[in-house]
Amino acid sequence: MLVLAILIALLGLSSYLLYSLFAVPGGTGSTAKTVDTGGLTWVRSIYGKSNTPEGLFGQTVAAVPGTDGTIWVTDAITRSLMRFSPDGTYGGELNSIDASGPLQAPSRIAIGPDGLIYVCETALDTVRVLRPDGTDEGAINIPQPVSVAVSENRIAIGSVYGFAIFDSVGKPIKVVGTRGKGEDQFDYVHGIALDAEDNVYVTDSYNNRLSAYDRNGKRLWIIRTGAPANSAVMDNGMLAPEKETTGAVVTGDDALQLPLGLTIDGAGRVVVIDMYECALAVFDAKTGKFIGKYGESGADDGQFFYPVSVGYDRGRDWFTVADAFNRRIEIVRIPGSAGGADVGAVINRSLAGPLRACLFPLVLLALAIIAWVIAHFTRRRRAQSRASDLAASATSDTAESDVFDETE
Repeated sequence: MLVLAILIALLGLSSYLLYSLFAVPGGTGSTAKTVDTGGLTWVRSIYGKSNTPEGLFGQTVAAVPGTDGTIWVTDAITRSLMRFSPDGTYGGELNSIDASGPLQAPSRIAIGPDGLIYVCETALDTVRVLRPDGTDEGAINIPQPVSVAVSENRIAIGSVYGFAIFDSVGKPIKVVGTRGKGEDQFDYVHGIALDAEDNVYVTDSYNNRLSAYDRNGKRLWIIRTGAPANSAVMDNGMLAPEKETTGAVVTGDDALQLPLGLTIDGAGRVVVIDMYECALAVFDAKTGKFIGKYGESGADDGQFFYPVSVGYDRGRDWFTVADAFNRRIEIVRIPGSAGGADVGAVINRSLAGPLRACLFPLVLLALAIIAWVIAHFTRRRRAQSRASDLAASATSDTAESDVFDETE
């Protein structure tokens, strides 16, 4: 009984510690808490590969999760590509394509289903393709690429002038747009994403537009999301969106100021990062209808200061945001992004926090208790069996004695 009491006490202590980890959020790497930004939930922040001044980020440009949960981060100051585990642990960096030289200026990136990493190098007019160990797998040449998205069947690359669609091996399918303000023109496609059907979604940043195309480049819809050309105004010393009155679909306080990166969440919605609004804006992927905004400016947990790109981890149902001027990566969640009935996302979400660290010892402890209970009842059954055998033997001996007595 003493062993069982100790095991139960350990299980209770482990449960209490686990509860404490969830209930008392703190600094970098802490657990989820809801912040007062219309439902946005902060999970954790990553500030660099170490807490030393030289280990901190300079200016984050992109943060994209791979299929295994690894978060790949590019930094404009150090010009490196770094990897972090989902809990924020630094796992190394790739600052060279091969032995001949470093990455010149890595910016936005995408991770393919096969784990290959696609890195935009705008100044070199190329998208580099790397293996996770840094091995060079080639390049796609395109003028001034500023964003990239990859699926099993398509590669989509946004540029200053528009975007291009390629098949899975890099063969061109269609080039869309030229630079300008016309409806079929673009002015920096800072965000591009592919959905499950390989439809393409792009942010036309300086024209303040969002549009969707099918897998072969035929336009499905286009909307104006606010005043074009960075038309923000100062209001009481703060940047605010100019009131749009010239045909934008999204107007007033809901209008975007500078749409940059975008991604597709688990519910199939388009989620756009608005740099000047310091928020995530959500749109219906089929119609372009505005759904809502989440986020606010600041340096506290769950706030942003000039965020520039966003990625989405479907398995953990969280967004990875490059919060550039706060020099960090923020991991956050917003309502409705898992699609409601995604049981796998709920399980993975629960395992993405402190529970992942506690799970192994808790399982071992539970197995130890189960083993003790089985052993205890096995011993009891054996003892009962031996008692029964002894009783039967005693009865047999008594019967034999009675026979002998009768014979005598």
